[in-house]
Amino acid sequence: MNSEPRQLDAGIYMLEVPFPEGLVPPDAMGGKTLSYLVADDGGWLMVDCGFNHETCFEAVCLQLSALGASITDIRRLVITHCHPDHFGLAGRIKAESGAQIIMHQQDWEMARFVMESGDTWSMDQVLEWARSLGVPPQEVEGYEDIMAFGKMLFPSGLQPDRLVKGKDEPVSDGSHLRAILTPGHTPGHLCLYDESSRVLFSGDHVLTGITTHISPSFLTDENQLDQYLASLQAVRQLEVSLVLPAHEKPFTDLPHRVDQLLAHHEHRLGQVLAALGDRASSPWEIASQVEWTVGTWDEMDATNRMLAMQETLAHIQVLEERGMVSSVEEVARLYRRRIEQ
Repeated sequence: MNSEPRQLDAGIYMLEVPFPEGLVPPDAMGGKTLSYLVADDGGWLMVDCGFNHETCFEAVCLQLSALGASITDIRRLVITHCHPDHFGLAGRIKAESGAQIIMHQQDWEMARFVMESGDTWSMDQVLEWARSLGVPPQEVEGYEDIMAFGKMLFPSGLQPDRLVKGKDEPVSDGSHLRAILTPGHTPGHLCLYDESSRVLFSGDHVLTGITTHISPSFLTDENQLDQYLASLQAVRQLEVSLVLPAHEKPFTDLPHRVDQLLAHHEHRLGQVLAALGDRASSPWEIASQVEWTVGTWDEMDATNRMLAMQETLAHIQVLEERGMVSSVEEVARLYRRRIEQ
């Protein structure tokens, strides 16, 4: 992990914020969140910040110090989306610096649900949702630990200073950065775009080699994969010379990467459709028949099977929208291929 920020462009630096050792798999998302500093009002605008953990805070402070700066020099913190590896330190950074916290309203509503819920993180709702997707009882039991662990990595006592509500808004007066709504990974995911320098801060919307996880949940009834595919097409139209994602590494050819992602999801749609045999099946059963890069279904742990099931559900929703799949039961969420007459 670098102790000094890497300069990427005039007034733009990249920080590497490590995942806490022993809490998150070291190979997950490259083991770190990439945060960015942009020169702003005599201080810094920061994009994303890492988990709510002392290791992450120390890494941010160390790299700021290498620039001759400190936490108190952060004027604004823009959150691309509400997942804790992007959002977790926001409360502490605001407390230390008075920085203005900016994020999209839809993602704040999701984050607030998590942070303000009881210790069980509305577990009854989570478990009911999982059962409706065909998750077997023995697997459901492990979800409580997963969810409780995730909650502690969110910030506590945070209130954002500005909620983005539109699809394309300036980040602040005098800033070249625009906040562009790119839903899919989360309902309120933001990319930041500087048209003058042709730089795109892509968050988790477009990553270098990993395919962005699309994770429907009981918190939203949006067709998130449909939204994601449309958002990919939208950013493909931007004039971009440099893409700064929140994981892996920066890259340059945005149209090529977008085309790869679009092709990947068309291939996955075909796999999901093929897995839907001749009988009605649950998303869990369908997911178990799809090919996953992290191993076979039996080799995957409970967390990866849950993520795979969510991905499968996202693709089922698109197939249903296209008229290729029909739901059989609402409560049990069974699906089958639509047979054309």
